[in-house]
Amino acid sequence: MFTIILTALDILSILILAYWIGVHYVEFRRLPRLIDEDNNSTVKNISIIIPVRNEGVKIRRCLDSILKQRGIVSQIIVVDDSSIDDAKNIVKEYSRKYPIEMVEVSNRPPDTIGKGWPCYLGYKRAENDYLLFLDADVILLNEKVLVNSIKTLESLKLGYLSLFPRFKLARIPARLIYPLYINTVILFERFSKINRDNSNKCFLVGAFSLFKREAYESVGGHIQVLGQVLEDKILGEKIRALGFNFRIFNGNGIVETIVEAGIKDVWFSAVRFIAGLKEKATVTIFLLLFYLMVFVIPLVSVFIVSGYYAIAWIPSIILSIALNSLELARNKHSVIYALGYFIAVFMLVTVLIYILASLYRGRIEFKWKDRRYIVKV
Repeated sequence: MFTIILTALDILSILILAYWIGVHYVEFRRLPRLIDEDNNSTVKNISIIIPVRNEGVKIRRCLDSILKQRGIVSQIIVVDDSSIDDAKNIVKEYSRKYPIEMVEVSNRPPDTIGKGWPCYLGYKRAENDYLLFLDADVILLNEKVLVNSIKTLESLKLGYLSLFPRFKLARIPARLIYPLYINTVILFERFSKINRDNSNKCFLVGAFSLFKREAYESVGGHIQVLGQVLEDKILGEKIRALGFNFRIFNGNGIVETIVEAGIKDVWFSAVRFIAGLKEKATVTIFLLLFYLMVFVIPLVSVFIVSGYYAIAWIPSIILSIALNSLELARNKHSVIYALGYFIAVFMLVTVLIYILASLYRGRIEFKWKDRRYIVKV
């Protein structure tokens, strides 16, 4: 009887995984590309704001890619958030040659989480009608990214837009764990639903977020989300609630985010994401049960179910590998890392258990950008 129950759950896992793979394929097929500006238009009237904290090597690559954009970017503002590496000196070096201004964070308000305050300080120095917020670990791979982004913003009458980037997973732990993490976000966020005109949802990607100044200022900017863990998502939802149109676009091949995360960094990244959600308990319990049913039960079946009934768990394992292979391939990484998907499952399940324990204690603790935060719940 126990074997029959496990087999039935394995079959359910197969159906869910097949559907999940279909969702990943369809979502990226439907995710629109930027409008390509064919003429010789150049970038103008844009202020680029880049918060940086202990990202010396990354900020150099980021600035190099910006300076290769078609035309002259009139204003680049790098906001140093108390870096203790050589990031500050690197920015000063560039500022002597290019129109790059460095702002140092000061008077950081209490209970501020993440990069909201640096972004707001950068905005206060911005002089142009278009505001582009970039993370320091972003590289623009195409010289027309900025031109095409502004063209798309204007042509589609959008108030703001984001690009979903390609992830360069620099370390093995990230290659093992990030694909399942990203796949989960894709399954439940659904870009196609977010891009509907009547949607009230928003998935603002902090790596690349372009605003018309009017849209950004309509809610007061980042100063309104200083205490939010997922400040980009909350900011985007606030702006959309006022009626501004938003779209997320496929940035694969034109924008790349460098993820140099070790195991601890990936752990805290997952904790931080869930800590920023409104329905923390509901989401955590649901995801825990979801992972147990889709991934853990078939892995348990490997050691319990044999013979004829093994026909159920074998396809489940194969589909789990295939699912993570899709995301690895999208990011130009070897699909061999998908064989270690069970490591990602184990880690994300332990994250969810940690979140449940934290909810019971009344606070969630995590580390981000070398700072430790406590979110009371």
